[in-house]
Amino acid sequence: MSTTPDEQQYPRLDRTPMWTLEELCALVRTTPATVHTWRKRGTGPRAYKVGRHLLFAEADVAAWLAACAAAAETDIDGESHGERGSAGNGSGW
Repeated sequence: MSTTPDEQQYPRLDRTPMWTLEELCALVRTTPATVHTWRKRGTGPRAYKVGRHLLFAEADVAAWLAACAAAAETDIDGESHGERGSAGNGSGW
């Protein structure tokens, strides 16, 4: 198989589906401000900054949601996960 000069110079781009900030917010029913807070705390999905826009790889979002689900299952089992509400019952209050 022969390659063109452009294929030799530039690597083939990964075709991973990317989501915008608005699409992520619609999925998890939250606001952009909340997603930015998650990013500052290091608790949200990995984001890629392209210019002034944030993009989220579908695989990263899926992995983050799976981790959130696993943490919720652990909370149901009665284990604590650090910063929670003062009630101590996982309610967040």
